[in-house]
Amino acid sequence: MNDAQYDAKFGCDAQYRYAARTSAGEIVRGSMQAPSVDAVLANLRTRALFVTAVDRETGLARTLGRSLNIGRPSRRALLAFFRSFSTLIRAGVPMRRALDVAIERTSDGVLRESLRSVLADIEHGTSLGDAMERRPRAFAPLYVAMVRAGEAGGILDDVLERLASFLERDADLRKKVRAALAYPAVVVTVALGLVLFLVARIVPMFAQMFDAFHVELPATTRLLLALGTALQQPAAWIVGAAAPAAVVIAILVAAKTRRGALVLDRIRLRLPVIGPLLNKAITARTARMLATLLRSGIELVSAIAVVRPVAGSPAYAAALDRVDIALRAGEPLTAPLEAARVFDPLAVALVRVGEETGLVDEMLLKVAVYFESDVEAAIATLGAVLEPALIVALGGIVGFIVFSVFIPLYSLIGNVAK
Repeated sequence: MNDAQYDAKFGCDAQYRYAARTSAGEIVRGSMQAPSVDAVLANLRTRALFVTAVDRETGLARTLGRSLNIGRPSRRALLAFFRSFSTLIRAGVPMRRALDVAIERTSDGVLRESLRSVLADIEHGTSLGDAMERRPRAFAPLYVAMVRAGEAGGILDDVLERLASFLERDADLRKKVRAALAYPAVVVTVALGLVLFLVARIVPMFAQMFDAFHVELPATTRLLLALGTALQQPAAWIVGAAAPAAVVIAILVAAKTRRGALVLDRIRLRLPVIGPLLNKAITARTARMLATLLRSGIELVSAIAVVRPVAGSPAYAAALDRVDIALRAGEPLTAPLEAARVFDPLAVALVRVGEETGLVDEMLLKVAVYFESDVEAAIATLGAVLEPALIVALGGIVGFIVFSVFIPLYSLIGNVAK
């Protein structure tokens, strides 16, 4: 029995990629969750598409797709869609017409094709939330849960607006954190390249001169010349490239396991300077997601189940898992939050106040606002501190190289003058 037959027999939905043509000859490509190839074909035929290919994704393809975000719409396109879609729904435009307008407006091919599939399902009686759930590559569980809550409560336009606001703030926070971490990474990379160039190309030029005049070299110069000589050998570059590659592969392999991902994440969160920034950003994002879900009418236990896989941190996901278990056992929210020891004490204290007053969603929103502003302040401080620190470090390394070369050179010049 192959994978497709197994899925069809036991009712498991697999991920299928397809290619088809419209009546106008336009090529459309996309992916869909379905129990069988026949179900995919039936769905596509209802959209008047001429199917040219249907392939079931392998486990490797799914893993690569998730890692590289292949087949996913951009965050900017999703933000624009939810913002415009909420405006149209609030203005009283029927859902089908609103989706037509959204399909015409979006320039993201993946999102456009996903929305076409959603529209086809809706025309056949499927709810918007269920139709989106069938396209997990395009619509995350967070979006599906909020849309379903909006449909159930008759406040779809408000929920879509909240979702768009969340995506906007989340994208802004991610951009600031990445920019703050990218600057030192670029500077360190450039500095490393400069140092390797000096040691591999410039320093060996002096080695021949020192040998010719039998200059007595200090230990630092001998070390530098030995390193420069080693870098002249291709084997040194092979080993130098293989060692980091092996470390990266080992980290990627470890990250695929639950235990390894948790250990690596805890190391990341405990790094000096960067660790506190990441902790604040993850706390802000988690609090805003929970507040957005709660304000959309989703119960706390269900909201935590939705947020846990998209927390962006295995350590925080494990903590939320323990919170979920504790809540289902009837414990208060703040007890497992405090016991997890990953959430900031201030965040726990605010949530406790919210729990006592019955305003957990408002307090979570206050937590998000506070830590978002704290992240912005930390980023500004990080830039002010890292820039001079990196300049001093780079100057020290270059100064060491210059000192190691020019001290024996100065001695050589003195001997020649005598």
